[in-house]
Parts: sequence; C-alpha cells; structure tokens
Amino acid sequence: DFIITLDAEYCRACGAPVFTIRGHNVEEFVGVVRRYGANAAGVRAIVDAAPARQR
Repeated sequence: DFIITLDAEYCRACGAPVFTIRGHNVEEFVGVVRRYGANAAGVRAIVDAAPARQR
C-alpha cells in the first residue's frame, strides 16, 4: 500500500488530478454521521467547517 500526498498548487498548475466532491461522497458522509454521530472520528470538525448557510 502507498499513500501519495499531492501539492494542491502543483495540481492546479498541471491541471491534473482534479479534486472534486461527488454526490456519492456526500451521501456516504451523511451515512457515517447518521451511524456514528458527528463527534466520531473527527467528523465534528468537518461539520463545523461547513458554512452555516449550507446546512
């Protein structure tokens, strides 16, 4: 197994890879929050980072 860390500025300059959030990512995230709660595994930090107008 390998973990690769890509610099966001390098990716922007090269045009690849393109990072995006897809519907299934959000759906899975919602499922995790429903199963384990927002305080599990650092999910609370992600929820708190979302602007209030999008909640």
